[in-house]
Amino acid sequence: MDIKQRITRRTEEILPDLIALSDTIWQHPEYNFQEYHACQAMSSLLKDYGFQVQTGIGGLETSVKAEYDSGKPGPNIGIFGEFDAVPGMGHACGHNLMCAMAVGAGEALHSVIDDLGGKVTVLGCPAEEGGGGKITMLENGAFDGLDVGMLLHSASDTVVNDISYSRTDLLVHFYGKKAHAATWPEEGISALNPILDLFNIVNSMRLELADRGKILGIIRDGGEQPIYIPDHCSAEFTIRSFSMKYKFELLDRFLSICRHLAEITNTRFEYEYVGLSYEDIRNNPVIERLLEANFTALGETVKPREKELGIGCTDMGNVTHAIPALQSYVLVVPETRGHTPEFEAAVGGPAGHKTIAVGSQAMAMTAADIIQSPDVLAEIRKAFADMKAKYE
Repeated sequence: MDIKQRITRRTEEILPDLIALSDTIWQHPEYNFQEYHACQAMSSLLKDYGFQVQTGIGGLETSVKAEYDSGKPGPNIGIFGEFDAVPGMGHACGHNLMCAMAVGAGEALHSVIDDLGGKVTVLGCPAEEGGGGKITMLENGAFDGLDVGMLLHSASDTVVNDISYSRTDLLVHFYGKKAHAATWPEEGISALNPILDLFNIVNSMRLELADRGKILGIIRDGGEQPIYIPDHCSAEFTIRSFSMKYKFELLDRFLSICRHLAEITNTRFEYEYVGLSYEDIRNNPVIERLLEANFTALGETVKPREKELGIGCTDMGNVTHAIPALQSYVLVVPETRGHTPEFEAAVGGPAGHKTIAVGSQAMAMTAADIIQSPDVLAEIRKAFADMKAKYE
């Protein structure tokens, strides 16, 4: 029996465990940084499989890091999983499946790694849905020592490449002087005027920006009562681009506009960042190629990345800037968008259970391909270096 047959056999053996893990996470949705049940369930199963398991690593209480070292030379393969739910929507993004696939791939690789050499590390990452859990873990060294990283996301198609926005969110404040608008308006300085002017300027930029970037915003505080000139108003904006460099250029321009508006309107301007900046996905093309071959061998139809799959932001993007890695997608149900009740139902049922097996095998087989070929690992590292040189 060859390595990939052994990976398939081990995945089939543990599939009931993986389904139970996915189902208990699906039945107990937990949101950013509150994933206590998921953390316990994931870490407990990995301990049963013989991994050295730590929780609360990388500065986050509900994170998981499970390692198995063959004791032989070889790369350290990181298998990433997520388990937080979508606020107000349960597991409408299918992170329950992603956690189960990470454990399944890790254990399937564990079953053969003593023969291959190297090390496997399974990571449970909290708070992808807006909290930037991987960013905090990355900054605190949780992924140090990984040679390669892989994450499979539940989706409506099987796709190996990915695109995502680089995103920075911020809250802008303008301060003026309060006055009675009907009786003594000349004594006031409106903090609302620069907010309204800011939205007009941003709207006028849309044609120029086209698809290169987006500035989207809402007014958070427009004043207290119509009879008073407001002395404080605020608005929240998200600034996005497929290019991290252009996003930061756009951010600098936006802040410059705010400062000039404050000067023109005789107000005072301040701003604060909302959450952490998510950066654009930079998938490693060599890992993509290997994963596509393994998906195809498993009977999956690999499709190109299209906008219809949905384009958002992910903290896995930050990881792909730091190590050779990818985020790819695996089919649960076709033509069903994530973050919908229909997708939430699918990832908690038979279609989701089938996806666990396919995703676990595909990642474990890809990891085995990398471990078995020093030349492939060298290609991966070269592609990563080329990417860094191109963008940075």
